[in-house]
Amino acid sequence: MWWRNLILLGDCLNAVSYLQKEYQGKFRLIYIDPPFFSGTDYSLRRKGEPKNGHAPNVTEKTTYSDKWEGGLEEYLEFMRARLEGMKNLLSNNGSLWVHIDFHVSHYLKIVLDEIFGYQNFVNEIIWKRTNSPKTQSRGFGSQHDVILLYARDIAEFRTNPVFRPHDITSLKPYSYKDERGKFRLIEIEAQGIQRSESRKQFEWQGRVAPYLYRKETLDDWWDNNLIYTSRNCRYTKKQYLEDMPGVQVSDLWFDIPPIQGSSEEYTGFLTQKPLLLLKRIIESATDPGDLVGDFFAGSGTTPVAACKASRKWIVCDSSEIAINLTTSRLENIDNRGTYELINLGIR
Repeated sequence: MWWRNLILLGDCLNAVSYLQKEYQGKFRLIYIDPPFFSGTDYSLRRKGEPKNGHAPNVTEKTTYSDKWEGGLEEYLEFMRARLEGMKNLLSNNGSLWVHIDFHVSHYLKIVLDEIFGYQNFVNEIIWKRTNSPKTQSRGFGSQHDVILLYARDIAEFRTNPVFRPHDITSLKPYSYKDERGKFRLIEIEAQGIQRSESRKQFEWQGRVAPYLYRKETLDDWWDNNLIYTSRNCRYTKKQYLEDMPGVQVSDLWFDIPPIQGSSEEYTGFLTQKPLLLLKRIIESATDPGDLVGDFFAGSGTTPVAACKASRKWIVCDSSEIAINLTTSRLENIDNRGTYELINLGIR
C-alpha cells in the first residue's frame, strides 16, 4: 500500500486537530521534545569559515521562544490541550514519550496522569544529556533529561527488549564455564523483599523453597541442563553469555552521548537530540511499517531515525527554520520515501 509521509508547518495543536479525522488511532508511537519552561530563547547557530587568521563568525537565527508571560499556568494549559489531542491519535497498543527536564517534569506527570490515567504510566527514563554540568553557586549542576513514557492502554502495550554492548563490569559475573561456554547464575528462589511470609513454598528436585517460577518452567530448564546445583544442593539458573546480545537496558540511559559541536550529525540547532536516542525509542516500542509522530520536530531527528528504521512518520513544527532543517537532513537519507510538506497557515 502506497504511503506518503507528512511534514506539517504550523502549531502543534492545529496539527493534531488536522490529523484527527484521518489518523485517529493510527499512531503506534508519538515522541515529543516540547518547550521545557526554561525561560530561554533558542536559535540555530551556524559557524562561518575562518578568514585571514581570524576565528570564524557565528550567526544565529531564532527558532523558538521558551518564555511564558502567563507563567507556569499558561505553559501547562498549552501542553494539556496538545497532549489531549495526541492521545486520540494513538492506537490501543501505542505510546507517548514526552522528553522534558527538571523544570516541569513533575507538573507534566500530573497532567499526563489525568489525561492517560495513572495506571497507564510506564516509565520515567533518565537520559544523561551532558558530560559537563555547569558550575552552580547553589545546588548541583544538572546533567540529565527526563522522558515520561505513557501507554494508550497498558494492557495492550509491549516493548521490544533493548540491549547495550557488554563492558568489563557486565562480563565479570560470567565466571562459570562448562562445555557450552561461559555463564552466570540467576536466582530462581525468592530473595530479600521478595521472600515474604505470604509467598508459597513447594518441593522441587528434593528441595523445598519459595521458587519464583512454576514447576513446569523449572522442569523445562532442568531437562535442558540450565539448572546449576551448588555443593549444598541449592539451585540457580544458568544464563549463558552467548545467549545475551548485551546488557538489557533499564530506565537509566547513560550510554547515549549528547550532541557535541564536533559531532558528525550536529546541525547547530541548540536543542537537537541524537539519532541514537530516537533510534532506541522507536525500535523499542514499534515495528517496521508502524506510524511514528513528532509534533515538536525541531531539528528533524525523529523523521530521520524513523526512515532509517523503516517506519512511517508524520511530523510538525511551527518554525520555518526547523522545517527547512528537517527537509535538508531528509535529503541525505536514501530510504526516506516520499513525503509532502503542508503549510497549515498558522504562524
